[in-house]
Amino acid sequence: MMRMQKGLAMGLLCLYLAGFPGLVWAQEPRDNSSGEVIALLKTQNSELTSDLRRIHREIAALRADLDKPGMKEVFAGIGYIAGLFGVAAFVAARRRGR
Repeated sequence: MMRMQKGLAMGLLCLYLAGFPGLVWAQEPRDNSSGEVIALLKTQNSELTSDLRRIHREIAALRADLDKPGMKEVFAGIGYIAGLFGVAAFVAARRRGR
């Protein structure tokens, strides 16, 4: 059953792909001159370039923010230092007791 469905899907895909170039060739060409198309492409290219620059700046800012330690890391460091001093105080107290 599954093999038949897969074969049917592949057959439909092949028929679609075989008929697709005919659909593309049958379309009427637009009345735009090549100069207008080139101007439109240049405009779109400049817009995309400015958008990409903005995105690159935002990514750089996010990376810079991620590199800075947050409150979680600060408190973890303080707790680590307090823990080391606690262990040192415990060892010192045990030595005095003997």
